Amino acid sequence: MQFQVKESNYLQRAQAYSHWVDEVLNGQHHLQVGHFRDIWGGQPILKRSSLLSVFEVNGLPSIELTNRFNYITQDTIQKITQLEDYCLQQCDVILCPSETIKTHLISRNVIKDKIHVLPNGATVPIAMNKPSWAPEEYIVYFGALQPWQGVDVLLKAMQYLADKPNLKLIICSSHKEKFSRPYKKLILRLDLEQQVIWKHKLNKQTLDKVLQHAMASIAPLTECSRNLKQGCSPLKIFESMACKAPIIASDLPVVREILTPEVDAKLVRPDRPAELARAIRLLVDYPQLRKDLASNAFDKLSERYTWEKIDAKLSDFYDKLVINVYA
Repeated sequence: MQFQVKESNYLQRAQAYSHWVDEVLNGQHHLQVGHFRDIWGGQPILKRSSLLSVFEVNGLPSIELTNRFNYITQDTIQKITQLEDYCLQQCDVILCPSETIKTHLISRNVIKDKIHVLPNGATVPIAMNKPSWAPEEYIVYFGALQPWQGVDVLLKAMQYLADKPNLKLIICSSHKEKFSRPYKKLILRLDLEQQVIWKHKLNKQTLDKVLQHAMASIAPLTECSRNLKQGCSPLKIFESMACKAPIIASDLPVVREILTPEVDAKLVRPDRPAELARAIRLLVDYPQLRKDLASNAFDKLSERYTWEKIDAKLSDFYDKLVINVYA
């Protein structure tokens, strides 16, 4: 069965999804485990006490929605928070991808021992040639374009690199082109039309080619509740490590869980274009530094964060969980 989206309103669509999950579960009489990733799918699982419930917390709508919808009311957020608390308290086990999220959940009176941290990861691609359209010298940002990603900070940083006209910024957006319009207006205002190259919805192989030949991969996450309070486990960092792309990222707790400053990445204070520009300049001017940081980051990924290793940990987690519960 597949959920068919009929509602345009986010909350109505979420409630419709919850009803759909409930109907699906009515026809399943031999399930033992219910693994859910959102509070809407979690409620119908939690009302079935026979199911072992695993809540995978990658994000919380009480925090995510305030960054996505400016008009959402505090009353609505409070009701959503109550639903989150219900799911967090009633589920048997919680999985999350970072210690930052775990700390936030503990602050909400979730039992510490119930929370298990399993980070994201990446697959190491084969070595490939640079795309024919790519310039000789470039840095890259890839991923989504939400405000908390800090793309505007990166664009402002490019102003400080005007003395390097050959250095281009490639933005590989995971969104359709229409979502880039506000940033393209900013590029015009900053007079950066000749410095920025846009690519939209690249396939994984082409993106890996871009990363493998970049002078730096930039993760300019902003200092906001979404990144500080809730936390995340940025796939762009793991995928940059896998492609041996030197990394410049915001100095946030979620980043320091993965990267060690001056060992396998350059970390800069978030929301500071001038500092970000200095870090970019340093890596562009010192090839050996780029090579050393990228090599160290790749070694760390190979040792800890390949999907093969993460999948093995998840499998082990489930083996122990089922044994302990059903022994």
